[in-house]
Amino acid sequence: MIEKMERIFLCGLARDREEVVSRLMKSGCVQLSAPGAMSAYEEIKDQVELGSADVYEKEQTLSRLNQCIQALGPYGEKKSLFSKRPEVSYGEIAGDEKLPAALEICGRVEGLQKEMAAAKSRIAQEEFLQASLAPWQSLDLPLEETATDSASILLAAVPLAVTTEDLVQKSQEQGLGVYFSAVSEDKDQQYIAAVAHKSHAAECQELLRQCGAASITFDSLTGTAGENISASKARAKAEEDGIQKLEQELSALGEKLPEVQLAWDSTQVSIDRCRAEQNLLRTQETFVTEGWVPQKQKAKVEKALSQYTCFYEFREPGSQEDFPVLLKNNGFVEPFEAVTEMYALPASRSMDPNPFMAPFFFVFFGMMLSDAGYGLVLAILGLLGAKYLDMGTNGKKLLKMLGYCGISTVFWGALYGSWFGDAVPKITEVFFGNRIQVPMLLDPLSNPMPVLIMAFVVGYIHILVGLGLKAYLMIRRGHALDALFDVGFWYFVLIGLVIFAGGQMVVGSVLMAQIGQWMAIAGAVGLVLTQGRDKKNPIMKVASGVLSLYDITGYFSDLLSYSRIMALGLATGVIGQVVNTMGTLPGANIIGAIVFVLVFLLGHVLNLAINALGSYVHTSRLQYVEFFGKFFEGGGEAFRPLRPATKYVYVNNQEE
Repeated sequence: MIEKMERIFLCGLARDREEVVSRLMKSGCVQLSAPGAMSAYEEIKDQVELGSADVYEKEQTLSRLNQCIQALGPYGEKKSLFSKRPEVSYGEIAGDEKLPAALEICGRVEGLQKEMAAAKSRIAQEEFLQASLAPWQSLDLPLEETATDSASILLAAVPLAVTTEDLVQKSQEQGLGVYFSAVSEDKDQQYIAAVAHKSHAAECQELLRQCGAASITFDSLTGTAGENISASKARAKAEEDGIQKLEQELSALGEKLPEVQLAWDSTQVSIDRCRAEQNLLRTQETFVTEGWVPQKQKAKVEKALSQYTCFYEFREPGSQEDFPVLLKNNGFVEPFEAVTEMYALPASRSMDPNPFMAPFFFVFFGMMLSDAGYGLVLAILGLLGAKYLDMGTNGKKLLKMLGYCGISTVFWGALYGSWFGDAVPKITEVFFGNRIQVPMLLDPLSNPMPVLIMAFVVGYIHILVGLGLKAYLMIRRGHALDALFDVGFWYFVLIGLVIFAGGQMVVGSVLMAQIGQWMAIAGAVGLVLTQGRDKKNPIMKVASGVLSLYDITGYFSDLLSYSRIMALGLATGVIGQVVNTMGTLPGANIIGAIVFVLVFLLGHVLNLAINALGSYVHTSRLQYVEFFGKFFEGGGEAFRPLRPATKYVYVNNQEE
């Protein structure tokens, strides 16, 4: 059901502003309205000023804390899959007592990260130097020796296409008398050392340039290339050792991670509280705001505000006034709210479809997956996961829904005698030589017609319920005649056709067939006479009424959509049997047993995953199209109360 909401008008003293907002956040049941959405904003906007809150520094602090959490994450305590967030009181999360210590930890982490980054940069420089020196490692000439009294020594990288002999020949042709020595080469070029008389040094450089060579110098280095490489490696190793020590210090800070996470949540709550103050209209001495409160939680708000000198009043929303949507259902229906929320929230003036949708979703999913073994797996994983995993509200809803659908699947699978396909008959026949057949009431693989008929029956009921809800909304809004004309006459047609078909083909009763026939005719006549009632032209009235009968094809199309229930059920059973057949092919021996276990586990896990997803998608589709299409009115805005939105801890007592 959609919870009833009431507007709250609140006027308080400016000195109590922060405390009041904090108290409302603690109560967790008030959604503050934006200033422009307040009912009297236009009348008072010239006498008040908009609320403001500078959260820039807090956002910067939040960013620092987040970076610190990311840095300490690999070193913090490893949590298991079933670990839950620690619980704290609202007082712990609302205060900022933990922030200075957390920021000190952030400073230490930032310092360590800065040192590590600098060390890594120096290692990269050393690695670049080593790569530059590697081609000259075999050269035993000190790198600072670039000339003698009469000669110049040149180092260059020459394309492989130019050989040392080519360089010698070209230098002789120019009368340079240069000595060339190949030091090394790689896949792209060769590295040479050239010795030329000082008077020919410039000509030698020009010769090398014309051959595509690049001159290489090591002005700041002394000693041979090999000596410099060894020294560089030693320096890089020292830097790596330093990084390891820094990482050890960072790892030691990992035990402080919960403190930083608590500070992050506290800062986020503080930011949310400051932003909520932006929804307040202020004067020098007072503040004014409006919001929404669930009717059932008015007493909680009154208790929270009773501690302050303020004026507040509640009022029900006007007849044309929309309000935030908060769904409230019993333990069985609540998990299925996730299906509706994925589609759209109902309009605030409409109705909650979940109490009517949930039983159909429950039945359809089980009929589609239709294997008791798979159902047991889903029920166990879903219900235990919802209880022990920290998945948040929406995650728990989804897991619970899958668990409940698993129970439905067990029922339908047992009805069809399907326990991991035909695993029991196959195993007993192949490995024990005595086939044991699992009891079943229906065999959809050899006789699918009863399953198809059941699918059409539940689908037919599904459609009628959707039409009934449409009629209910019309009657609730004072349009009883429209409900009769637009839904009642269709009831006559659809129910009459079923009674007629049942009397003709099932029961063999002429009287029953005649009753159904006249019901359908009466409904059709009613549609012809009323579906054009908004037309002024008499001919158009009748024409529109006649054309409305064409909608019967849409209802038949909707009904045929439910055949997918049988189709998906058959697919699950057939694939399961194929998996079991493949697993038993090697026969009753050790290798056969090993192969069967592997094929059984892999095949049925894949079959469960694929067909569970298919069942969820197609069951949802039947709700969204065939059911919601009859009556659902979306567009509702979710109720979002001001409350601590924490990420790393759970606030266990928002209100004492």
